Amino acid sequence: MQVGLLLGEAAAPPIPMDLVIARELEIYGSHGMAARDYPAMMTMVADGALRPGSAIGQVIGLEGIGRVLAAMDQPDSATGMTVAKLPL
Repeated sequence: MQVGLLLGEAAAPPIPMDLVIARELEIYGSHGMAARDYPAMMTMVADGALRPGSAIGQVIGLEGIGRVLAAMDQPDSATGMTVAKLPL
């Protein structure tokens, strides 16, 4: 699964179509979700079928944003998204 857009050298990844055919694989692509599908998705969140919070790896404060941005060009062993909690 690829989440997000591919940039730079990874923007046009080679796909080994011989393996796709030989292994009878399926390739799906998506560039977002149609707004008409939001209500059903939100119902799934409310029912607990989708748990978006489980995708969060760490929550940082405003003071940590610079450190996290500077580290983005380094390999990361952490899983999940980083969420910045801004003061109200």
